[in-house]
Amino acid sequence: MSFFSRLSNGWELAKVSFSTINKNRSLLLFPVFSTISLLLILASFAGGTFFFIGGDLSNLENFENENVNVTVNAVIVFLYYLINYFIIVFFNSALIFCAVKILNGEETRLSEGIQFANDRIGKIFGWAVLSATVGTLLRFIQNAGKAGEIISSIFGVAWSILTFFAVPILVFEDKGVIDTVKESGRLMKQKWGESLAANVSFGIFHFLGILLAIAIGILLMPIHPVLGILLGVLAVLLVSTIVATAETVFIAAVYNHIKGAPTGEFDGDVLDSAFITK
Repeated sequence: MSFFSRLSNGWELAKVSFSTINKNRSLLLFPVFSTISLLLILASFAGGTFFFIGGDLSNLENFENENVNVTVNAVIVFLYYLINYFIIVFFNSALIFCAVKILNGEETRLSEGIQFANDRIGKIFGWAVLSATVGTLLRFIQNAGKAGEIISSIFGVAWSILTFFAVPILVFEDKGVIDTVKESGRLMKQKWGESLAANVSFGIFHFLGILLAIAIGILLMPIHPVLGILLGVLAVLLVSTIVATAETVFIAAVYNHIKGAPTGEFDGDVLDSAFITK
């Protein structure tokens, strides 16, 4: 099967994901909770920085010119990543639990997802530590110049691919953090090979949605600039929330398919044909 045929199947799988969300719109609340939490964390870090430099941006230049302990900088970056990854994985775990129950034909509630994630908070924290460590290392490599940016980008993409199935493996299976990475990599090699057709389809949906959101903002700018900017930003956030939820539903469907569990409206043959099996 050609790449374009797989891309077409990936497009169909993405549409099924969106259809599943449309019938279970409460799933969208998980990424909304995650985004709100992340914004609060960002605001707290920004507030801390503002307090540290005394509200005078010129102090920031002086601060950068000083011989600041690299270890302190690394710790600050690590803590920021740690909190962010913990929040993201926590709500993703809750979302994927509810998605799997829906695919199994069962009813579920938001509170069940939150409780499920809360029961696995230790494993989620362990994964956040690993992700924060990788993120911190990649950030310092990225700051090493042009070559560092290229290397960081390559390793960042590789890490994302390697850990594609990490969340369902982490929360559903009796595996530690390192074994989760290994198992996710094994499943990726088994089911994806060199093809990321389904993810490309989600990317296209995301791109088109953001273009539409920006267009809405631009069209409203002459009428009311503030309203145009506000609605444009909200539309972008809405598109990103929907696509992120759809991708998680898709991951849940693929994981269920691999494990021989129900996949809801997803067709097993189409799930297989979307990938190059090695």
